Order: sequence, then structure tokens, then C-alpha cells
Amino acid sequence: MRDYNQYERNGMTIPGLDKIATEHLVKFVASGTSGSFISYFELDEHTADAAIEAEIDYFSALGKPFEWKVYDTDAPADIGRRLVQHGFEPGEPESFMALDLSAITAPLAERDLCVEVTDEQGIGDAIAVQEIVWGRDFSGQLTHLLDLKAASPDSAAIYVVYDGSTPVSAAWIVSTDDSPFAGIWGGATVARYRGKGYYSALLHKRINDARRKGVAYLIIDASPMSRPIVEKYGFKFVTTTTPYSYETS
Repeated sequence: MRDYNQYERNGMTIPGLDKIATEHLVKFVASGTSGSFISYFELDEHTADAAIEAEIDYFSALGKPFEWKVYDTDAPADIGRRLVQHGFEPGEPESFMALDLSAITAPLAERDLCVEVTDEQGIGDAIAVQEIVWGRDFSGQLTHLLDLKAASPDSAAIYVVYDGSTPVSAAWIVSTDDSPFAGIWGGATVARYRGKGYYSALLHKRINDARRKGVAYLIIDASPMSRPIVEKYGFKFVTTTTPYSYETS
């Protein structure tokens, strides 16, 4: 977690978002109405409430909702409770897990299913799968991926599995050259197409991608449905992570 905080939560930059770093907190501000978030913070029981109030004031003045992502290793230990007291809505907790890629000694078998998409139509297909599976708007994620591919094409690979012309499963991997970590995100399959091995095919593809790029650790925020699958490949539980969202008026 120390290395992950340093390279990813604190040290990262994201195309299309303004990074604002202070002594105790790092935030990213989207140009649109969605996608802003707090990525990292160093607080304690004496400074947490004032910091939370300051960020609420900041984003409220911009009229932008934002997310505050919390790992159970963060301090203070009751930061989640404090966020709720200030009006944040907690999302579903997920398992933050990591795979030491040195344990994967040979490429995993790949099925001829995963279509890499790079244009707006294809990336839109990947996001359409997310919206069907999770039942909510992912337009902010679409904007983020389009900006990322435009600014740094090699930093993300986005894959879709199709049934004919219908997107039915999707996932992506994101990495940067100066970090030992790569993140696998978005792995989801439309309900009626589950049980066909699509999630595993996308997982194999992304593990192989990470190995080819020399990534040291692959990380995932695993849902209860995904966790038992990735555990079979050697992903280890690190901590629990929970998103807290604030809707400005």
C-alpha cells in the first residue's frame, strides 16, 4: 500500500483532469460535471473534518459532484463515518487485490474473442456493457477513456467481446511507464452471456498485456462476483476500498 499510494494515488496524472496537490491531499478535477475525485489524503482525527468541509466547499463552488475513495488502511480509521456525517453517500465496498506478476511464468492461453477498441464507437461499446450490467450512467468514464486514449494511446488497452455486433462483455487495463502497477478495470459481462468464459478471456488478455509491458503488480477493485475468479490466478487480498460520493446542489 505504501508503494501504491506513492505511485498511483499520489504520483499519478490523468489526461483530461486537473491535478491539484496540497500538503495533505490530492484531488483531480474534471472539466465536465462528472469524474472529479479525491485520490489521496494524509489526515488524522484533528484535521479530517476541516479537510472534508474544505473539499465540499471547493466542489460546491464549482457545481461539481465528486468521489472520495477510501481504503481501510487510510487514516483516520473512521474517515468513512466522518464522510457520511458530512453528507457523502457510501457505495458498495470492493476488495482491493494485487497480483505479483513474477508468479506468472508463461503467457496464459488466449481465446480469439477479445476485440481491442480504440475509436469512440468501440469505447462506447465497452461503456454500454458497464451501463447494462450496473444500471447507471457511465458517461464520465467514457469521457475519461476517450481523453486517455487521445493523450496517451499506449497507456490503456480496452477490450470488448461481441455477440455478432452486440457488445456483451468488456474490460480494460491502464498503466504508466513510471509505475510498477497496472490496473485492470471494468470487467463485466451482460447477465445472459455469463458462464461462457468471457470474463476469464478478458482477464487472460490483460495479464498477458501486463507481462509484456514488464509490469510488476496488477491490481483490481474486485466485486464479490469477481473476487473468487481472480483469486484462482493468484490475486491476493490487500484491503477493502469504498467509494463515497457527494452530490453538490
